[in-house]
Amino acid sequence: MSDSTSRPDAREPLFAYRDAMHSFKIRPATSALVLIDLQYGSASADHGFGKIYRQLGYNDVLETYIERVNTVVVPAVQRLQHAFRDAGAPVVFLTLGTVTGDLTDMPPRFKRAVDHWEAMGLEGPYARLGTRDIAVLDPIAPLDGEPVIVKTSASGFTSSPLERVLFNLGVKEIAFCGVATAYCVESTLRDAADRGFDVLLVEDGCADSTPEFHERGVKGCGAFGRVASADEVITELVGSRELVRA
Repeated sequence: MSDSTSRPDAREPLFAYRDAMHSFKIRPATSALVLIDLQYGSASADHGFGKIYRQLGYNDVLETYIERVNTVVVPAVQRLQHAFRDAGAPVVFLTLGTVTGDLTDMPPRFKRAVDHWEAMGLEGPYARLGTRDIAVLDPIAPLDGEPVIVKTSASGFTSSPLERVLFNLGVKEIAFCGVATAYCVESTLRDAADRGFDVLLVEDGCADSTPEFHERGVKGCGAFGRVASADEVITELVGSRELVRA
């Protein structure tokens, strides 16, 4: 058997079946754009995790991450939002935070992490309702009527009404963007795939704390769905709409 690991997607010959597994289309009538944790507490240098990175001296890591968010992810998401909205397809937002305010609604590991940071004199990064930290980034803010769903764990399917919302919207295919690629995005995408949704990771619509973690998340998601660029998704969405109109 020839070595295929040097190929960009490492699919041939062993993983060629994935092309068949993930053969679906992003269509206006049945697809949604789901944006994960693109909020100030998770994607800003001045809030939440950004503050901790800075206080611990990881300024270079933080700068690289925020630069990708601002110059790659946000523009990609803006293009996708425009395309999905124009096509009449839903845009759904997920944010991460504690609803109770004391983290009793979050997995115990979150509270242990906060205890660790507080012992170092740092403020825990997990957002609370009504704070700037849980608000979606202004440049990609939701329009009136678009669902904004708070989750209290990594996956939106285990701690929020996301699945019910998608079901009620008639969604079958989901394009995912957000942070962090190898954590909340991958966790939610995997759960979506196991619940019967066809899933797609928008590579330039995601970021993680380091490029290595981002790439790990991209590879992990590739077993459960397709990986594409924002422009490829838009082309597919628009093409599907034109076919329906024809």
